[in-house]
Amino acid sequence: MATTVARARPSSLDDPFAIHMAPPEGETPDERVLRIAAQQNAEKTSRQIDEVLQQSKKLLEKKEKDVKILLLGQSESGKSTVLKNFRLRFTPQYFDSERAAWRMVVLLNLIGSVRVIVNAIESELEAPEFSLVGDTHRTLCGELEPVIREEGVLNRLISPSHITGDVYVRPGGEWKSILASSEVAKNTAAVVISLRDEIEALWADTAVRELMEKKGISLRDGGGYFMDDVARVTAPDYLPTDGDILRARIKTMGIEEHFFEKETAPGTRGVKDFWIYDVPGSRGSRAVWIPFFDMVQAIVFLTPLSFYEVLEEDTRVNRLEDSVVLWKEICANPLLQNCQIILFFNKMDILKAKLKGGLIIKEYVPSFADRPNTYAGATGYFKEKFRAYHKRSSPKPRSFFYYETTAVDTRSTAKIIGAVHEEIFRKHLQESILI
Repeated sequence: MATTVARARPSSLDDPFAIHMAPPEGETPDERVLRIAAQQNAEKTSRQIDEVLQQSKKLLEKKEKDVKILLLGQSESGKSTVLKNFRLRFTPQYFDSERAAWRMVVLLNLIGSVRVIVNAIESELEAPEFSLVGDTHRTLCGELEPVIREEGVLNRLISPSHITGDVYVRPGGEWKSILASSEVAKNTAAVVISLRDEIEALWADTAVRELMEKKGISLRDGGGYFMDDVARVTAPDYLPTDGDILRARIKTMGIEEHFFEKETAPGTRGVKDFWIYDVPGSRGSRAVWIPFFDMVQAIVFLTPLSFYEVLEEDTRVNRLEDSVVLWKEICANPLLQNCQIILFFNKMDILKAKLKGGLIIKEYVPSFADRPNTYAGATGYFKEKFRAYHKRSSPKPRSFFYYETTAVDTRSTAKIIGAVHEEIFRKHLQESILI
């Protein structure tokens, strides 16, 4: 009886890659060692790639479940300041490692204010007849020229698109590391410090204050806060406070994505992580908003009640009218019908100051008519306007959330942000059937 011998099938039939991994004919022992080591390295690299892809998949799945908040509003509406408030509210130590960079931003704001004042004085001096300023001011402007030149130096250092008078930086931390450690930045600080007395003299001059008022120039909303505190912010050992960082202004280009991990007590239910997206507010950049509409759970919409101003990028358009148009479009968008839309009337400190200075609302808003020309009268009137647009424009009924904010007031804004955060998460949990 013949004996049947079982023979193994060629491994290449089981593994199509075996033929490529098989030892070559005439392989020496040393070559074998090298080949096996190469195979092991290749397998290790493959496993590492698989682990990275798996981790990326898990992070993406987690991100899809996290709450996402979109900050919207026109340029200069205060989105960046509100974002900083979120940082202070949920990650209070976040700015500790960045204070050296923000110091330079504060000094840039100070330089910008000096430039605005010097330009106003020089314009007045060129007039056929001038009475508010004279040769003393001309001399002072000349002494401050080195300070003004430093603005351009720093712009070229950190701005991808240099625009005189403004600094535009890309999202991310690269510009911060440059400002914190660059020798160029240190030299700028030294120049500003050396001319601190001249800057203080400029701001203390009553004729200069009268000239600014005559020309309708206000520095309050453009980093001018630091002109009232020159000695402190130009001290050699100065580091910005949280309040200084909130007031410091620097413009960004592009979309910023920020992750927040909110600490929760052990055993509590709910989602603790959330994302905030800060998108450009200029008229030419608003198309980038749309891709975010079908992924966010809440929108924080910011609008200052700046009915007395026009847009910086288009002086034919009233700032508040532009906000109203945006508000109606956001409320009516079908992609956002299930999204919470939270209205912030921001920069209310500026409105209060304007009213105290004699601003007459009905001169800018005829429909305001004979209502009380007060802060309460203004906020009440515009609140009902926005509420009505919200109700009429929304595809289906939803709650109207509204807050009056002064984003540079950390204490009051922290309370508001805490309330907004809790409301957003409460609704998210309800929809997730977690409560």
